[in-house]
Parts: sequence; C-alpha cells; structure tokens
Amino acid sequence: MLGFAISGLAVYLLLQQVNIDALLPALAAAQPLFILVVVVSVLASLVTRAARWQVFFLPDLKVPFPPLLETLSISYMASTFLPLRAGELVRAVFLGQRASISVPRVVGTILIEKLFDFLAVGVLIVLFVPRAPQLPDAVRAAALSVAGVIVIGFGSVMMLAVFREPSLRVIGIFESLLPAPARRWLPLQRAARQFAEGTDSLRYPRLWGPLLGWTAVTWILSLASVAGGIAALGVSPTAEQVLLVSILTSAGQAVPSSPGYVGVYHLASKTALTTLGVDPTTAVAIALVTHAFSYGSLVIAGLVALWTGGYTFGDVLSGVNRKGAAPKPAVALAPER
Repeated sequence: MLGFAISGLAVYLLLQQVNIDALLPALAAAQPLFILVVVVSVLASLVTRAARWQVFFLPDLKVPFPPLLETLSISYMASTFLPLRAGELVRAVFLGQRASISVPRVVGTILIEKLFDFLAVGVLIVLFVPRAPQLPDAVRAAALSVAGVIVIGFGSVMMLAVFREPSLRVIGIFESLLPAPARRWLPLQRAARQFAEGTDSLRYPRLWGPLLGWTAVTWILSLASVAGGIAALGVSPTAEQVLLVSILTSAGQAVPSSPGYVGVYHLASKTALTTLGVDPTTAVAIALVTHAFSYGSLVIAGLVALWTGGYTFGDVLSGVNRKGAAPKPAVALAPER
C-alpha cells in the first residue's frame, strides 16, 4: 500500500509540472531508430546479467546458461506486475527447481549481484560529481558519502567471503547479546551463513575478471539505453545527463513503489534531466519512452521464457511448477576449483 501511495504521489507531482497538451506531440515525435537502441541495449544487458549470474555460482557449481537466462527474464517480467520485488523470489524458486540448487544458495547469489550493481552506481557517482561543478557543496558531499557507504558495504561482504568463519563468529557473538525472542525471530548467524554461501566466487581471484567485466558491460549497456531514450526525443544526450539519470533512477529502486517503479522512475528521470537543462515536458516524455520500451522489452522476454520453459502465470504467482514432475538436475560440478 505504501508503494502504491508513493507511486501515486510521484505521478501527481509529474502531472503538476508538465503540459499535457505539449506532451502528446512530443511523444508522437519520438524517433524509432533510438527507440530500437533502447530495446537492443536492454535485451543485451539481460544476456550479460545472466552471464554474470553464472559466474556467481562458480567454482563449485556449473549452471547451464539457458535456465539462467530464462529464469532471469521471468523474474524481471514478474517484478513489472507483482509488488514487493516478488520477481526476485520467483527467480530463486524457479532456478532452484530447474537446476536443483537450494533456494538460500540462489538468494545469496542474487544479493551479491545487487552488491555489484550498487558498486557500479558508486562508480557512476564518482564519475559524475567532478563533471557537475554546478552542484551545491551539500549535494556533492552527500553523493560522495553514498559512494563511500557503498564501498564500505562491499568491503564488509568481502570480509565475510574471505574471512568467513571469523566473521560468522563475530556475528554469533553479537547475536548472543540479543534478547531470546529477538534471537528466535532474527537468527543472524544462520542468515549470514546462508548468505555467505553465495559469496564463494569472491574467494577466487581468477573469477574477479569475469565478474567485473560482465558488470562493466552490463552498465555500459544500461547507459546506452538511457542515452537512446534521451536521443529519441530529439535531445543530444550529454555524459552528465546520462550519468545522473542512471544514478537517480537506480537509487529510486530503493524507494517503495508500485510494480515496475511507475511514477518513481519517471520523477527521478525528470528531476535529473531538468536539473541539467532539459525542459520539463521533454524530460517527462523521455522518461515515458525509456521506461515503456525498457520494461516492455523485459515483459516480452519474460513471456517468451515462460513459453519456452513450459511455465504458466500460475507458476509465477505460486513459485511452484505445477507440472508435478521433479525438476531435472541441470547442475554439474565445475571441472576445477
């Protein structure tokens, strides 16, 4: 309810700041070639995210690429329609069924994936701040502070991955200080151990190249989709505009909202663009076009994955394959450690 209320407020604020009569002609003038750039970039980033997700299971598990791509596509489609980021739960359950992997292990890899994406946002902030001298000192300091928090968080997870048992003992000591009811409802050490299972790939230096490489390619494609959306409305995109839109829309995903980040995405994108000189009507048109074709592409990819994987919408809602057949194991031990 809170998410829908925030999305509704964001839509209301947008409607107060834009000329609807001018918005429709702006949307009609969108250039198909740059819309195609948005679609291709989004679908390509889906492939690179699946490739990175495959690395997160190494070196112990070699998960085939097709179920990873199918599951990822279905999860993004589900998040477009279902509240509470339910697509991530669908992803964990579906891959657990398809590849015979424990759900906590899959959840651990998803959390590490989010951590790498936060690290990428931190890099974007560091790239943007020096290019925007017009930013107030308070905003500049806040942005760099956020980047610093991201680095600290990443370092903490690295400690858990590399120095796992000592870190778990520290967490266990902290947990023992909690009242008994809190320990029952919040088993910190058990949760941390399950999460740590998804960090195994971080303990092997040879896997860092693929992890950072796929992350870089994924976010370059994300920047390309933003640039394509801006160019589609006849605005020559600048590096500052592309970076700030990516930063604010990514940060906006942490805000409770309706499925698909409706309203929140558009307000964040519009704020970024108007801050850097784009008029409000054009900024909202850019947000609408980019959002519609980005999420529309993900929905189509998810529908295709549902069909090829033999799933139904009921399976998405329940998180269970109702065919009744036991999942065929799709995981093999990696040939080397």
